[in-house]
Formats: sequence, C-alpha cells, structure tokens
Amino acid sequence: MRSRGQGQNGRKAAFKQGSTAEVFLMRFNYFEPTSVQEAVDVLGRGNGKYKALAGGTDLIIALRRRVANYEALVSIKGLPDITSWSVEPGKGLRIGAATPFRQLETSPAVIERFPALVEAIRVVGSIQLRNTATIGGNLCNASPSADSVPPLMVVGATATIVEDGSSTYTIPVAQFFAGPGHSVLGPTGLLLWLDVPEPRRMTGTCFERLTPRNALDIAIASVASQVTLDQSSGKVEDVAIALGAVAPTPVRALKAEEILRDHEPTPELLAKAGKIAKEECTPIDDIRGTAFYRRAMVEILVRRTLERAVDRARLP
Repeated sequence: MRSRGQGQNGRKAAFKQGSTAEVFLMRFNYFEPTSVQEAVDVLGRGNGKYKALAGGTDLIIALRRRVANYEALVSIKGLPDITSWSVEPGKGLRIGAATPFRQLETSPAVIERFPALVEAIRVVGSIQLRNTATIGGNLCNASPSADSVPPLMVVGATATIVEDGSSTYTIPVAQFFAGPGHSVLGPTGLLLWLDVPEPRRMTGTCFERLTPRNALDIAIASVASQVTLDQSSGKVEDVAIALGAVAPTPVRALKAEEILRDHEPTPELLAKAGKIAKEECTPIDDIRGTAFYRRAMVEILVRRTLERAVDRARLP
C-alpha cells in the first residue's frame, strides 16, 4: 500500500472561495490499498476520520465547502472487485461500487436490459463528470435526490457490504439509507458491489425526474417504476414504484403499488396510482420547490413512468 502523510509530502489542494478569492489548503493523509481487506483495515484505524475515495465528485466538493473534514482519504479506485462490472443473461448485472457511470450508460447490454437505470445515469451531471463519478459514490453520498437509487430500488437491487475485516452482508438497496446524508455503513464499512436481477419476461421499467434544467441540476422530484404483466391475462402481476427527492430518503409508494396488482393497467387506474403516491411522500419546501409542488409533480411522474413501463412490458 502506498501512502502519503501530511505536511511537505502530503496531498494538498488549493481552491478559491467565493468572491473574496480566499485560498485555503486541504491537507490529509492519502492511502492507496491494494486489497479490500487492506482498505477496510486502514478505514478501521481512522475511527471515522478516514473516508473511502472512489470518483470523489461529491466528496471533494464537500471538502472544498468545508462541510466535511477527514484526516485521510483511502482510495479504492485500484481494487478489481470494486472497479469491475459484468452482465450475464440469466444472472443479471453486478456493478462494482467504484464503477464509473459512463461505463454503464454506454454498454449495449445494460441499455437493453436495464433501461430505467440508464435513463437515471444519463441525467447525472455531464459526460465528463460521469467518466469519474461512480455508482457506489452516488449511493454512499445518501442524498434523497440521488438519481440512480429509485431505479435500483424498483428492480430489487441489493448491496453487498464489508464491515470489520472480512465480515460481509447483503441488503436491499432500499435499506441502505438511514437519513439525509447517512447510510448504514459504519466507520469501517465499505460498499463492495451491487447486484441487479435479470428482468423477468413482460417486465418494463422507466425513470423520470423533474429539474429546473435538463442537466447539471438536482432533482426536484424523481420517480422510477417497474411493471410485470401476467402473460395470459395482461393484468399487473407485480409492480414497484420508488420516489426520490420527496422524503428524507428515497421511498417506495407501497399503497399505490397495491391498488395496481391483479388489475388491468388502464389509464384511469395508473392515474389513480399517481394520486395515491403523492400522499405517500413527505417533501419539504426549499429553494428548488415547495412541498405542494413536489407532491403535484409526483402524481404526474408516477402516472407517466407507469404508462411507459406498461408499454415496454408489452413489447415483444
């Protein structure tokens, strides 16, 4: 493992702050472990003051704005298990936590099998950012508006985590979040990879979000839906709806899902699901929109994503 200490040989970064052009230095230890075990060991020595670094697109900004302060950064960008990904027919998609978004959105196999995830990835910042930003970082940042989370939730994705040395466990992505900016990861925890199941037959998914601008902005509200139709009756066999940016964490619209199961997905029923979903979220007023506006947009986005998911499920 390579490391650099603070001081003359330390990693430094200078930034200009606001209109006053204040310049400050970020000083921290920097470690480059060569294995997952070594990375966890190093994180454990920090007692919460060391932070894993993958793409760093959120972390470096937090350090620059002084809303985060760590004594060391532990790079996981060189660990094969965390930086690789694979998609296999019948087995689904496994994504290493440090996989850059751009690799996924340009894969024909991912585009074909997991369209809602690709739709979400393509609105994360710019292409330049997505060449660096990672899917694991998007989760670990634990923002209520994280774009990749709702599609991962509706497809039943799971997260595999290592804690305290070699102890690993797997949980649904929906259980990964403890609150705004907080995940279930402990001080020594490390997200290893995500597993996305192979989609079933007659299943469609869709993701949409609302932002002031089409790109380079944070969602006012976002929705992902997945619908599986019964092959003989055409009724809704299974459904999942996830809402982003309208609660302390991304949430499922369980009541809206329930009214759809075992029923014909008529336009009227899909619209009703949207009305129910808007009452299942708990948005806030902020500079991007009011709680009232967010609820109204959830109703529309749920209806739209359900309609497109049903249409995709019916494709041959």
